[in-house]
Amino acid sequence: MPGPACLRQKSRSRSPPWPAQQKGSKSMSRFIFAALAAATLAAPALAADGDKPFQGPFIGVQLGWQQDRQSLTTSTVPPTTARAKGDGFAYGGQIGYDFQIGSAVLGLETAITGRTGETRFTGFDVEQGRTINVTGRAGWLITPEGLLYARGGYSNARYTIANNVLRVADVSENRDGYLVGVGYEHRLGRNVSARIEYNYADYGNDQLVGVGGPATLNYHRHAVMTGVNFRF
Repeated sequence: MPGPACLRQKSRSRSPPWPAQQKGSKSMSRFIFAALAAATLAAPALAADGDKPFQGPFIGVQLGWQQDRQSLTTSTVPPTTARAKGDGFAYGGQIGYDFQIGSAVLGLETAITGRTGETRFTGFDVEQGRTINVTGRAGWLITPEGLLYARGGYSNARYTIANNVLRVADVSENRDGYLVGVGYEHRLGRNVSARIEYNYADYGNDQLVGVGGPATLNYHRHAVMTGVNFRF
C-alpha cells in the first residue's frame, strides 16, 4: 500500500499547470469587477426603494400661536355666562419616535411648551403657564416627502387664577385634559423636516366661589403651531 508520501506526490502531479491558473484568475477578476459594477449601478435604486423619510427617533423645536378661551357661568337665577379669550405666543420643543410601514406612519411624541398672554375677567385674570403633551399620531404619505396626520392624547396645562388688582391669594394648578389635532409634515432634507398643525385642547372646569354662589369656569385652547424635526 502506498504511503502518505506517494499520495501527496500523486496529488501534486494532478495539479493544473500555472498558465491554466492565470487564465482562471483573470476570468474570476472580470466576474468580480462586473458584479461590483452592477451593484454600484443598482445601489441608488435600492436606496430609493428602501428610503423611509419618517422612520426612527427625532427631536425638534416648535413655535406658534395659541388662544385660550374661558367661560364663567354663575349659579344665580337666571344664570349668567361671561366669556373671555387671550392670544399668546407659544414656544417649546418635542421628542419622539415614528414607525413607517409602507405609506403609513405611526408615532409617539412628548412635547413641552410655554406661552405668553392671559385672559381677563372682571375681578381676576387667568394666566397660562407651561403645557406638557404626550400624544400619538397616525398619518399617511400623500407624496413621497409629505405626511398628512392626525394627533391625539394627554395634555397637562398650568393655570394661575390671579386677582387683577391686588395680586393676593393667587391660586395655581396643573389641569389634566386631552388634545386632538391635524397636521402636515414635509421632509426638507435627509434628516430634516418641517411641519404645521392645528390643535384643540380641553382642560375641564373649576368650581369657583362667587358672589351669589359658586361659578363654573371652563378651560379650552386653540393653537396653530409650526415646527422643525431633526432625525437621527
